[in-house]
Amino acid sequence: MANTSLRKASLQSMEAEIESLLKSLESLKDDASDESRRTLKTLKSNAENALKHSRHLLADAYEEVKVKTRETGIATRDYAQEHPWTTAGVAVGALGLLAAYLLFKRGH
Repeated sequence: MANTSLRKASLQSMEAEIESLLKSLESLKDDASDESRRTLKTLKSNAENALKHSRHLLADAYEEVKVKTRETGIATRDYAQEHPWTTAGVAVGALGLLAAYLLFKRGH
């Protein structure tokens, strides 16, 4: 009988230790989940900030290209109006080069 009560106490002690271990593991899992969530939140925030910065840089570059293109178009129009014969000569020369390239390419 003493042997049975000793076994029962031993089993109860083991069950208590297992329950304690399970609680510790659950707590560890929760802590790890919280840490993972914080890490993911930080990573997401960093990625969003990088994306916003990239968009800002691209918007600035787009505006600069748009302004330069507009200025170039205006300068080209003004030059063509001031020098119509030179512009016509350049256009004919460009068409001649294009035609020569196409004929040469077709021959090979």
